[in-house]
Amino acid sequence: MTLQFFWSRTASVWIALLYMLLGIPLLLFPGISGSVFVWTLAAGAAAYAISHLWRYIQDRKTEQASGGDLFLTILPMSFAIFAILWPQAILSFLPLVLGALLLVDGVGKIPLVIAAVRAKSAILVPLLLSSLIPTILGVLLVVNPFHAARLVIMIFGAALVADGVSDLITALMSQKSPPDSQPL
Repeated sequence: MTLQFFWSRTASVWIALLYMLLGIPLLLFPGISGSVFVWTLAAGAAAYAISHLWRYIQDRKTEQASGGDLFLTILPMSFAIFAILWPQAILSFLPLVLGALLLVDGVGKIPLVIAAVRAKSAILVPLLLSSLIPTILGVLLVVNPFHAARLVIMIFGAALVADGVSDLITALMSQKSPPDSQPL
């Protein structure tokens, strides 16, 4: 019964609208969308820290306090404070790591490119591209992680909007088609 609901046209229209409503702010306002996402993570970390602080205080009354609960208060609360104050630093971490991985991949292929040049191999051009593209993208991500984070958020928003529009058009077109030709 639940599976049939998600395959119905009504569900497709609602999901399409939801995708578009989520994607538009990501596409148009990537900076604040990223900050709101990080602030939401910070709120979750703070709630987690407070729950462990509460447990630590309660256990301390019975002299059974655990250092682990105190640690699980301090670490997430530190993250929450840092994330609230500097959300862009948290957002820049992911492109920085991705850039480093791309650099390792691209630079790691340089010996293969050199060997292909020496052997005058037919695969030189694709091999050269498979080394240059990750290296260039890696450098761009490492040099400017803040802009890259905004770009990734915008691309994700655009993908959501495109998916939502596509689903909406499909749902509306299937509504106009004869009942015999509707998919199951």
